[in-house]
This record gives sequence, structure tokens and C-alpha cells, in this order.
Amino acid sequence: MNILHKSLLTICLSAISFGSSCMAAVPAPAVEAVAEVYGDGIALSAVILNYSQPIMASSVDVADFSVPSRSIKQAYVADHASKGNQKLTEGKYVVLELEQLPMTDQGLVPAHDKKETSARKKMGKNGPELGSHGNPHPLKKITAEVKQQGILKGTDSTLYPTGETWKSTVTRELLIENFTQGLFIDPEQNNAQLMYNLYVPQNYDPQKQYPLVLFMHDAGTVSPENKATLYQGKGAITWTTPEWQAQHPCFVLAPQYDTVIVDDNYQYGPELDRTMHLVNDLLNKYNIDKKRIYNTGQSMGGMTSIAMDVKYPDFFAASYLVACKWNERVTAPLGAQNIWAVAAGGAPGASPSMAKILDGLEQNGAKVLRQTLNSTDPQTEINQQAAALIVPDCHIYYTLYNKGGHRSTWQHAYDLLPAMEWIFAQHK
Repeated sequence: MNILHKSLLTICLSAISFGSSCMAAVPAPAVEAVAEVYGDGIALSAVILNYSQPIMASSVDVADFSVPSRSIKQAYVADHASKGNQKLTEGKYVVLELEQLPMTDQGLVPAHDKKETSARKKMGKNGPELGSHGNPHPLKKITAEVKQQGILKGTDSTLYPTGETWKSTVTRELLIENFTQGLFIDPEQNNAQLMYNLYVPQNYDPQKQYPLVLFMHDAGTVSPENKATLYQGKGAITWTTPEWQAQHPCFVLAPQYDTVIVDDNYQYGPELDRTMHLVNDLLNKYNIDKKRIYNTGQSMGGMTSIAMDVKYPDFFAASYLVACKWNERVTAPLGAQNIWAVAAGGAPGASPSMAKILDGLEQNGAKVLRQTLNSTDPQTEINQQAAALIVPDCHIYYTLYNKGGHRSTWQHAYDLLPAMEWIFAQHK
């Protein structure tokens, strides 16, 4: 709506206080918060307002609304409560898409507090302790507040005035909402339990075979909350986007560990085998392609991936190893497997350990191709460089980000599309 038209409406609204019937009272819209998972965790990405009558698109502008501490990227009408500019002339819903916040480590919490870490170092111990429960935090609750500070016009000429600040009454969690939560009872481990999240491909056809991706989280996400692994970053949900599923329909399994399952002494707990038992249980329930099962994980989860590859060298078709390390003296079995590893130059553990592992594989005759990327470059450029690394006669790749620390690695690794595409091209 142009400035002159808005000004006339403002005059009209002002006339109400002098007895004009220019506009009748209208109900406040219902407000929905839309949460989305980014590399550093879940955050508010949009606010959707549901008005009592369709709103004219010509009366909607970014300047008509404000969301505390956030910048509005787009404002448009829609005929259903969903993101995605539908370019309509009218709609009951007004969608406010927000600018993404700068990505930082603040969405990620350490597995142990500083006092505990200091105490463990004095005892000569490093990193999270096997079997410990870490430092879990409650799941982040996403809500929204919005204020309408401009006048909107309904298709029936109803005028919706500036108003109070409204709060959301419901929150939608994009992609997370497509996972179901379960509890696996392991008969092979005295009925020990393992929480998990499972994505089943849309329109699953039991007559067709589907790949499966197993994602395992870091020690900072150890929690009794089943969905914590889905909230912390993109490691699980990135394989479930509409764009990925359109090209690669697949199952995604994301266990939730309530204890630390591997430690820096390269020991692992019973959860490793329990996770494998869970995968095998799903193989009996769904038509999953046994030749296309992939594992991936970050930090603790990546260490678990390597331990699985060492213990079960013929099980996974490929592994995407993010920000992790392991004992290079036992990793020779990786030389015959399909591996893409990612680390950051500022990671004191993962980067040097992965270099030793890959050096050892090369010494045993495996071909390894390496590259160094700048994580601050545009993602399109990063992906072009990653794609250029791939050649037909190599099955082990290593991407090193020259900037950022340990946690920043997985903020970027699950946007590295050529690596993910290469993983999915591998078969047993």
C-alpha cells in the first residue's frame, strides 16, 4: 500500500475517537511461531498471522510489523499457514519471514561445565567421561511476539488497525515435525533402552527399497530429551529436506544418547552395539536397502562412526565423518571403505587425528584426496570446490576448513552438498 493510502487510513482511524464509524472493531489474529534448524541449532525463522478475513496483498509491507530483536526479510499474504511466497493478491494469512541470525557457537552447549573439565584435567583425564550424563539443558522453546504497526485492509474493506503486541499460541518445528520418536528395547542387551528419532520417507512404498542414514550426535547433545539431537543442528534433518528427499528418498535414524558413549581414550560403551541392533531391527520392519546404509556423526558421533567402521567393516556403504578422531593404530579397515571426512583447522583434536588416520591409510596403499576450504566463502563456491575434488578412482576424501573451531565444523559440513551426494552414490 502506498504512503498516501496509508496516511488516509491513519486519518480515518484517528476519526474513530471522534465518533466516526469508519471502522468497526476486529479480532486480533492468531499467531504461529515457525522454528527452523540451522547449523548452530533451532531458532525462530518466521511468524504467521491468521486474520479473521482475507487480507489484500497490496496493503501488506515489511514496515507494517515488528518482531523484537529480529529483522523481517519478507511480508506477504498466503492462503495457508506456510512459508514460501505464493505471490497471491489476497490471503487469510500474513507470513513474516525473518532474516537469519548470525551463526555462532551459542546454540551449542558443552558436555561438561568448566569446573568439571578442570577437575578432570587435574586427574590426568581429557574430554567427556564414558558413561557420564554430560550437562544436559532443557529443549529450547521457540515462541514469537509481533506487533502490527501499519494498517491492513481486508477484501471486504475491513480495516485492521495497529494494535498491541501479540504472542504466539503455537509453534511449528519445520522438518523436526516429520520425525517420529521411539524407544528401542534391546533383547540382546538385557532389554536395555535406546531413544531414537526416525524419519520415514513420504509416501513410503514397502515394495521399494530405500537407503538409510544413521546420524549420531556430539557429547554436547547428551540428554534425556529425545528430540535434542534434532534441535542441535542439521546433522539429521538435512537429509529430510523436500529438496533432498525429492532426489534421494531415504530413511533417517537419529538415536538420542543420554550418556557419553565414547571417550578420548577410544573406548566405547554398549550403546555402540545397541545402535547397530536398532538398525537391524529397522531392517526387519521396513524395506531398507542393505547395500545403501550410511553412517555419519559429529564429534562423539563421528568417533562412534569410526568405531563402527572398524568393528563392522562390511556394514556401511559410506561414512561421512565430521569433526572426529580415533586411534590411528586401529583404523586400517577404513582403507577399504568409502569415507569423506571433514574437520576444521582450529580443532585441536579432530584435525591432527584425522591427518594421522589418513596418512596411515595412504601408507597402506589407499588413495586419499584432500582439500582446504574457507568456510566464510559463499556456499555455492565451497560446493564447486568440493565437487571438483571428486574423481572416479578415489574413495577417501578429506575436507579441512581453514577457519573455525571444533563446533563450527558441523555448522558447515551438512551444507557440503557434493560430499553428501557422493556418499549417496556409494553402494556396498
